[in-house]
Amino acid sequence: MKVCRIPMVVMSLLGFGLLSGFDAPPARADFTFGEPVNIQSDFPFLDPATEWITCFSADGLEVYGISYRNRPGAYGLGDLWVCKRASPEDDWGLPENLGATINSASQDGFAFLTADGLELYFWSSRGEGYGAQDLYVTRRATRTSPWEAATNLGPKVNGSSDEAVALVSPDGLELYFSSTRPGGYGSWDLYISKRATPNDPWGDPVNVGPAVNSPGQDSHASLSPDGLLMFLTSTRPGGFGPWGDGYMAKRASRSAPWQPAVNLGPIVNKTVWNEPLMSADGSALYIMCDPNDDMTTWTYKAPIIPIVDFNGDGKVDRLDMGALMLHWGTDKSLYDIGPTPLGDGIVDSKDLMVLAQHGAMLAGDVNYDGVVDFFDLVELAKNWLRQGP
Repeated sequence: MKVCRIPMVVMSLLGFGLLSGFDAPPARADFTFGEPVNIQSDFPFLDPATEWITCFSADGLEVYGISYRNRPGAYGLGDLWVCKRASPEDDWGLPENLGATINSASQDGFAFLTADGLELYFWSSRGEGYGAQDLYVTRRATRTSPWEAATNLGPKVNGSSDEAVALVSPDGLELYFSSTRPGGYGSWDLYISKRATPNDPWGDPVNVGPAVNSPGQDSHASLSPDGLLMFLTSTRPGGFGPWGDGYMAKRASRSAPWQPAVNLGPIVNKTVWNEPLMSADGSALYIMCDPNDDMTTWTYKAPIIPIVDFNGDGKVDRLDMGALMLHWGTDKSLYDIGPTPLGDGIVDSKDLMVLAQHGAMLAGDVNYDGVVDFFDLVELAKNWLRQGP
């Protein structure tokens, strides 16, 4: 089962605070998406008609997915598998079935690996739980240890309705999932369950609320590394695609409420299906999509690019550097562009380096030594300072 299939590729992020008005103060966009690249060639052994990726490990050495293809040794209608590699520079190995301790004779799907690599969440229709589809977890002692037998998350998380597509926040303390349980805003809603430590059980789920959920299907949540940015898929009214659109929501802090989800716009939502997945370091967005509208699933990767033209005058220069310096030591998100485009919560030397790097890339070979490199960054900064206020 696919909880919701929505349009394809993230080409660019149009000003997050400019896309639609709402009551809460809009969050300013400080990044855009670059042109997505089809990375299916990294996985030539996958059949786009029956197999697709659902998550990457934080260290980049494991990728998990689902197969509806009866590969040798399959256990059920849909099996979970893993591909491994020794280093990020190596090729991916062939899919390895996760085995009978995890897969069942029924349908098992949408694996999600926690940031520490020690818990794997998925949904299953194996019929031994509380509803037609329940959420399960399997654990391992270390990243190289075998997975333990999968266990049902229990009656607090699972109910008589369907639960699917789990996500755990990078700190391991929030569990997001979709459910058809009564009392929601649409056919599928996003819910959140919390725990005090990674060793504690999950608490009672709470609906994420109408700022994120809608009268349609809301599912496939993905969080940024700091937990403040959420991508999701939705079939709410007013979208561009026939099967749903990509949306994004922000919150000011981990304890703050989510701001209203905003449609990512017609450039993003232009084909049949889009499942966004934020990379572990916040540098890129993976997109599982159906670019040919033929029920095949391909993996694209879009770089996340910081906006460094702070004043919007079409160039990166001393005025932008001055604006960054004016907000030095603050948490002003517009200028917090390093070490990744999502920032790290403070405006400091990491952000200055990103600004100088992009300025040098635009300016080119500043010192005329035949290459754009670190020395051009230094020369560019000197030139900016010489220009004065």
